[in-house]
Amino acid sequence: MVQEAVERGRPKAATIYDVAALAGVSHQTVSRYLKDKSALKPSTLERVEKALLALNYSPNLAARSLRSRELYRVVVVVPEASLYFPARMLNGAAAAAHAAGYRVDVVAMEGTADARGQQLNTLLAAEDIAGILSFVPQPGSATAGQSGTAALVVAGEYDNQMRALGSIADGSPAASIVQHLASLGHRNFFHVAGPPGWPSAHNRRKVYEDTVTALGLNSLGIRAGDWSASSGYEAGLEVAAAKDVTAVVVANDQMAIGVIRALHDHGISVPGQVSVFGWDDTPESKFHIPSLSTVHMDLEALGARSMAELIARMRGGESRAKPLALPPMELLYRESTGPVRS
Repeated sequence: MVQEAVERGRPKAATIYDVAALAGVSHQTVSRYLKDKSALKPSTLERVEKALLALNYSPNLAARSLRSRELYRVVVVVPEASLYFPARMLNGAAAAAHAAGYRVDVVAMEGTADARGQQLNTLLAAEDIAGILSFVPQPGSATAGQSGTAALVVAGEYDNQMRALGSIADGSPAASIVQHLASLGHRNFFHVAGPPGWPSAHNRRKVYEDTVTALGLNSLGIRAGDWSASSGYEAGLEVAAAKDVTAVVVANDQMAIGVIRALHDHGISVPGQVSVFGWDDTPESKFHIPSLSTVHMDLEALGARSMAELIARMRGGESRAKPLALPPMELLYRESTGPVRS
């Protein structure tokens, strides 16, 4: 009968009883799934998830909150709109929250550190918020853990200007990039760095310089950009003028795309004459012509892990002693890199 309702298209929202009937389980099992799906057997989990999808089930969070006295609203705090908004981490966090049955609201933090601290304290004291996941540093004036306040997790590691720190700023993959290009016969390199003052830019540049020196290679120039494609284009003009450069290591994908365009405008083929390696694995990098060799950073996973920790804290679990780290970065070899030109 439930399946017939699915096929006809039911006018009213599905209930957990509908989900249970379609999945062939009890409504208590569906309720356990919505609270903590890790407690279910894989076969049961699969049946419940298929039923939820077929019925387009959406939990009535207000009703659940009234019945159980639990809160189901999670607030994600993000920096004010900027080029460096952590959208991929937000996507991973929101997906994890929705899967656990929580509603997600996004709040942009603006103003001075003191102003942000006051805003965060207001959120922490709100009676209808279960937890807060912050993608901005916690101001010193913000307090957590007081009686009646929401749980708080600070996701990722950033400073007050949203410059990445910690594992997100790890520059060690630059060594593997240089080693890979050297294995293809390249000896004359150029580096397009990120802006001075950014730990991630500093780390990538330092590892690049150290590796070039250690392998006895040549660095024919370093140009600092501002992460934008236009600054990459300006750096690409320098590469085009330096006739001996055959490999360019770029600190992010947007600048790498600018470099490739500058080389194209000067009749220099990529990778036929010059190989270009980016960083970040932005969604468009694999669709560029040529597709961009790059460093994959699983920011969605970091966002999901951060949300999982927040959910654990909201449910009375212990917090981690150390900050969550980005999963290991991975080099993706695509069309923009190849053997050194003859």
